[in-house]
Amino acid sequence: MKKLTTLLLVILLGACSSSGEKIPDKLYYRFPPAQAYSNEGFSGLTISRPTAMGILANRPMVAETKEGGLIQMNHTFWLESPKVLLHNYLLNTFANENTDNTAQHRLQTHILHLEKKQNTAIIALKFNLYGDDNKLIFNKTYQLSEQLEHNSMPEFVKSIAHMLNEIIQQFSEDAL
Repeated sequence: MKKLTTLLLVILLGACSSSGEKIPDKLYYRFPPAQAYSNEGFSGLTISRPTAMGILANRPMVAETKEGGLIQMNHTFWLESPKVLLHNYLLNTFANENTDNTAQHRLQTHILHLEKKQNTAIIALKFNLYGDDNKLIFNKTYQLSEQLEHNSMPEFVKSIAHMLNEIIQQFSEDAL
């Protein structure tokens, strides 16, 4: 009886392991290289690390289901948390080393959307700019969505990169 049980177990495990389906590789993505914009309008700009709620702040990419729920992707990730990626992007964009102790303005950013909804990429960022007296001098939310040519994660990242550049350019024109 033990031999029969062992034989059935070996056959069952062998059948399960030879399903032929390869486990997908984990893919990691980052934001595009930043374009430099001038921050001459506000000398001493300090860029705080962006904030994000819940799963938008984590490394796994987020997609919206047909029912409107959000799910984390199992095999596609951001290289770092989107908060870290966006912070580095903003620092590089505004050529700001964030080392000026005499900063007169502070930029806070909040990630509201950074997700894929079926074949659409969505990004929404809220910018708050504070003066040296800690008074809010600029507050605006930018949201863009773009249809994906191909319903794939590489296309999603490419679209997010394009829209991020557009949002930063518009913010630069509006606030700085």
